[in-house]
Amino acid sequence: VSCRTSSQLQFERSRQQSWSKSSFNQNLRSISVAKNVMAGYFSGMYNSVKNYMGWDNLETVSSGEEVRQETNVEERKGLFKQLSSLVGKDITSSISLPVWIFEPLSFLQILCDPMQYAELLDKASDDPDAAMRLAYLIAFVIAGHNCAIRTKKPFNPILGETFEFVSSDWEFLGEQVSHHPPVGVAEARSKKWRLLLEMGLRTKFTGNASDVFVDGSNHFYTASTNEHISWNHLNSCAHNVLIGGMWVDHFGQLKFVNHSNKLTATVDVTKAGWLGVGRYQFTGTIFGADGETLLNVSGMWNDHMDVSKSQDKTRIWTQNAPIVNTRWNWPEFTENLNAMSEEYEKSLPPTDSRLRGDRRALQLEDNATAGSEKNRLEEKQRGERKAREAQKIEYHPRNFKKMEDEEGGSKWEYCGNYWEERSKIPGAKFLDLGK
Repeated sequence: VSCRTSSQLQFERSRQQSWSKSSFNQNLRSISVAKNVMAGYFSGMYNSVKNYMGWDNLETVSSGEEVRQETNVEERKGLFKQLSSLVGKDITSSISLPVWIFEPLSFLQILCDPMQYAELLDKASDDPDAAMRLAYLIAFVIAGHNCAIRTKKPFNPILGETFEFVSSDWEFLGEQVSHHPPVGVAEARSKKWRLLLEMGLRTKFTGNASDVFVDGSNHFYTASTNEHISWNHLNSCAHNVLIGGMWVDHFGQLKFVNHSNKLTATVDVTKAGWLGVGRYQFTGTIFGADGETLLNVSGMWNDHMDVSKSQDKTRIWTQNAPIVNTRWNWPEFTENLNAMSEEYEKSLPPTDSRLRGDRRALQLEDNATAGSEKNRLEEKQRGERKAREAQKIEYHPRNFKKMEDEEGGSKWEYCGNYWEERSKIPGAKFLDLGK
């Protein structure tokens, strides 16, 4: 039997109603917060998927509907039509690619681009410790891959094309010595060292990516210590060629051999995993002649390299070149690869990469002219090749010759008189742009 009075029952009913209203309002607030959290989550996930699928260039029209920007979509559709039948094949020089995927540089200029780190070569020649000299050369090679992070493709050089660059401390000459397969070689030299570079490209298109295999050997000679060091190339991959935001990865193992004192080094560059895990990272070891560990190297090829021995670690290279050309994502040195005064332009040989009509038009963002000039150069090159084949004439490069290496391999040696001829041209003053 209840002993509560009517006033007590009324008070309890009123309090229960108040609790119910408060609880209901609290539940509403919780539901609202949850909705906002889930909306944010799905919005972020949607934006991530848009970016992954290549829809990060959507724009909103007045109706609120998101539509793709026509230019990019049509360009990618056209590229897809060109490449769809080439899955698993080498596309290096088998098709004529549209100019919108290029940057206004030639591959010969790309060979020169790492020379912005030439001070590392000076240290690789000057340091009194043999292991540190090798470490500085490794740093130069690693730093050079930071130059190959841009997603726009350079132009394939025309057979016989050349590129020169002169600094106050060194000079560089590159030449395209073969078209099928495409091979570019170069020599850079100073009073302290000499550098021989060879880059032969093969590709494999895999659907939405293009694997790039680089053939050829590279050689470094020092004047003061009379050393000869050789090394190989890494492999590369251009991801999201057709769908998604394009990005470039370098990976594999670099092997350095000092043929003079028998020091060696191996550097393992990590292949980026799912969601980019491990991208840029590398580790390596420098070994003495008897195989003992002398130094360890590590870092990220887009940013820095450290050298360590026991517990001591020293940073010997840091990427610190700011971008000065945001249109093409170039630092100052890369920007200067195309620089010409009127006087200097007149003194250049007609084979120099700077003078290519397609390259110059693209730099001025005249894609129509760049495309037609690129097609003209390619057709001209095909015609010359057919004429040589019909007459059974073998092509010989003008400034370089492939020779047997003293260690049993091969290398491209400078054998011309390019610099001697250039020095005879009245008013041929080289631009001193190397920093």
